[in-house]
Amino acid sequence: MCREVWSAKIAPALTEFSMRIFRPRRRTQPEAQGPHTHRVVRLHGALDGRSAEATGRRLVRLANAGPEVLEVDLADVKYLSPDGCAALFLALRAARAHGTRLTITHADERARSVLLQIGLSRALSAGTRDDR
Repeated sequence: MCREVWSAKIAPALTEFSMRIFRPRRRTQPEAQGPHTHRVVRLHGALDGRSAEATGRRLVRLANAGPEVLEVDLADVKYLSPDGCAALFLALRAARAHGTRLTITHADERARSVLLQIGLSRALSAGTRDDR
């Protein structure tokens, strides 16, 4: 008798209740990229040879979207190696191909030193001119 009450009255109500609670929410569409967009990417951890390829792919994907400015924030980057700068060079090439200005911000003293040694700071300051 108890089982019949459960299946006849409580189970349908419980199922209806759970359907309302656990229904996945619809994702909103991202805003359309306008001509005057400014995207900020905050990198974390170490940017070295191990992470350069994946980071470079992500930055290139963002640059290909065509924002006016792509800002790479290095405030939380604990270590930047010359190999890790390859990701930034890839992003710079993609940004220039799409008319995007790439800026690097909040680099600490060691990161600025690596950027200077590798020549990326010079490439960034050259603007859209190609120094090949």
